[in-house]
Parts: sequence; C-alpha cells; structure tokens
Amino acid sequence: MCGRFSPYLIFAVVWFVYPVIAGWLLLFIVVGSRRLLLDWKRCTRRKRLITIVQIGIPIVFIASFAIAVVTPIGTCIAQPGYKPYTYGFRERIRSKADIDAIRDWLRTLSREDCTGQDIDILSDSFPFKSQWPESIDWPKSLKAFNPHYVRVDLDENGNPKVRLTWGGALAHWGVEIGMEDMDIPPSDFSRWGEYRLSLERGVYVWYELQ
Repeated sequence: MCGRFSPYLIFAVVWFVYPVIAGWLLLFIVVGSRRLLLDWKRCTRRKRLITIVQIGIPIVFIASFAIAVVTPIGTCIAQPGYKPYTYGFRERIRSKADIDAIRDWLRTLSREDCTGQDIDILSDSFPFKSQWPESIDWPKSLKAFNPHYVRVDLDENGNPKVRLTWGGALAHWGVEIGMEDMDIPPSDFSRWGEYRLSLERGVYVWYELQ
C-alpha cells in the first residue's frame, strides 16, 4: 500500500484478510494430506501426484511468506519501510488535500485556539465517525482526512498551523500544514525523530522513527 491508501486499511488486511487466507491454505493442506494418507493404495500414480501438488503449493506459499518476513531482503518486500511509505503517503495527501481551503480556515483562528495540544478525535469513536470537539469550527477540508489526532499550534512566525497524526503503538505518521512562509525542518534521524518530506511551501508529511 505504501501510504497511498487509508492508513487504517492495513489493520483490515492484518486482522481479517491474512487470517482468512492462512486458514484457507491450511485447510487445503489438511484435506489434501488426509486424502493422500487414506487413499494412498487406491489412488493411481497420477492422482497421487495431483494431490501432492495441491498440498505442496500452499506449503511453498506459506514458507515463502515466512522467509519474506524474517529475512532482510524479504522485509523490504513485505514491509516497504518508512521512506517508501512516506513518499506514498505524500501522494495521498497531495491528491486529497485542499491546502488553500485549510489555510483560509487557519486564518480565522485566534491565538487562544492554537493550544499546541494533541486532540484525540478517534479513540472513543473508532471504528465509527470521528468526534471533533465543538470548541473549534473544523472545516470539511480537514475532517475529510479522518485522522487519529489533530493539533493546532503556532509556527515560528506566530501564524496558525495544523498537524494531523495517524497511527498507534507501532508507528505514527502525519502531515503538517501552515502558511507559505512556515519553515519545514530537516529530517531528524535520531530515535523518536521524524523523517520529513516537503509537499509544497509550508506543508510537509512526516513519519516518526522508533
């Protein structure tokens, strides 16, 4: 997926799709092995070969996937890593974000609105519609992203900026949107630092390094 699709789609794949595929493959192995053992003497050589192939294909698939997960090369294939993910995530934000509309909304905020605190808008309502606090008139251009956290803060010039965050215990990533003159800090590759990619002036995506 490499960040191009909904960040919560990975949970559907891990918790629902993978187990179903794994169960289906294991069923092939169990049924085929039982048939082969019980009917070995009655089966022709051709039928034995077909049954062995039916058992072998799921085994090879499962073994290949296991090797891909535990080896360095396989890990790069199975899990693209933070750099490819962040590049893909940037393209998702680029295709979905109405930067001008978000900036028009930011200009309406007061300094008191820019608390610099993360607001959790998803935990209490997941997987249902996010609950945005009514203390601020949040625009549709922002709600469309359905992030986990939102933070409204001031940049180095004293102008409002907004930071959207997704993720959980394993990783966090997001986007920060400010005015055109907002500085985009370089990537910080230290532990708990951030890998950052500029989307345009005053806008960048980031991925937390753990």
